[in-house]
Amino acid sequence: MKTKIFILFLVSLVHFQTCKAQQTQTSLPKVENYNKGELELKITSFGENNPITIGKIMADGTVHFKWLEADLSKTDENNYMTRSIVNFYGGKFCRNSNPVISNENSILVETKFIYLFKYGQPVGCIIPSTQINQEHNKDRLGSTINWIYSDSETNVNANCSEKKEWEGIYSFDQTTAYDLKFKKGFNLVSNSVTAIEAWDTEKEKGSLPKTRSIQSLDQIPTNMHWQLKYWANDELLEIEQQLIKLKPITKQQYENWLPKKLGKLKRTGYEIGKTIERMPTTNNVNLLFEKGLKTIDLTIVDCADNKDAADVYTLMQSMASKDWKDDTKTGYRGASKMDDKRVMTDYNEKELKTTLNYNANGRFVIKAEGTNIKPEELWEYLKTLNLEALLKK
Repeated sequence: MKTKIFILFLVSLVHFQTCKAQQTQTSLPKVENYNKGELELKITSFGENNPITIGKIMADGTVHFKWLEADLSKTDENNYMTRSIVNFYGGKFCRNSNPVISNENSILVETKFIYLFKYGQPVGCIIPSTQINQEHNKDRLGSTINWIYSDSETNVNANCSEKKEWEGIYSFDQTTAYDLKFKKGFNLVSNSVTAIEAWDTEKEKGSLPKTRSIQSLDQIPTNMHWQLKYWANDELLEIEQQLIKLKPITKQQYENWLPKKLGKLKRTGYEIGKTIERMPTTNNVNLLFEKGLKTIDLTIVDCADNKDAADVYTLMQSMASKDWKDDTKTGYRGASKMDDKRVMTDYNEKELKTTLNYNANGRFVIKAEGTNIKPEELWEYLKTLNLEALLKK
């Protein structure tokens, strides 16, 4: 399979071309029971780091498509994959085809998913299908549609056949008919399974597509059900946005706040701006408290004004949101409520070591590592932290 790698050059970010499939549409596509508000629709066909806006979904679920022009004529390194028109319809693997192709040099980019974007990140996708109340299954009866970008005009007529057989349970010819008329730009294509081969024996029960049709369309079929697959947690997304807007704690504020004691333990050292593994910000203060054999290594991370740090905050929020407990060889790990706070606990009973992780004051991620201290005792020390005073410094 020949693969070419291209760099996407946008002719204009504001010059949109309404897709032909929607120009002749009498009614707009609509996602039923939609309640996520107005959001942008984007594709990542030209690379995950280069999402392209192709329309929007309105608050009532109505879908408005607009497809921008693109120029794939300049070659360079990029992170999206293409397919030749020959490989798209099966090429040399297409048995008994006698294909008619007007331009074998055409290069295609397939749009696999149409994503909903919120706050600059994908939060879900919409899936068109004639199958009702389920995500489209390409091996069952029914149709779906997608958009394919072609760098030039080309037509394809081909009928492909492949022998399918397995241990005497089934044996049949699987056929796919292609009727494609691509213009330069984005093209609407349907993919339909029109017949299946089913079997039900003592050993095996199942089915496979028997006949499939892939063809160009002039407009979006009215029998499509537009299904929403939504994976984002909107509550956590809003928390992230609020964190990004906050003014971060300064080094001077940390220095003015540094507590000399934590309960009965005295501070014996501190460091501001420490580099922490898997923590995307150095806006933190690390403090060491000791008394006898007891030590507490405490780190306070400010997640304000940093998207990646805000992600860490919401991840902690999610991980600690429900009670759970796993036994380990030396103790246990889990999440629970301590007073009014959700806390992650890692306790080594043999070595009498405790680690507590939690969020505080709507912006801080706290990690406390205690030696010769049990979880409940460590929590009592942490309750004496006056983080409100830090915010006021």
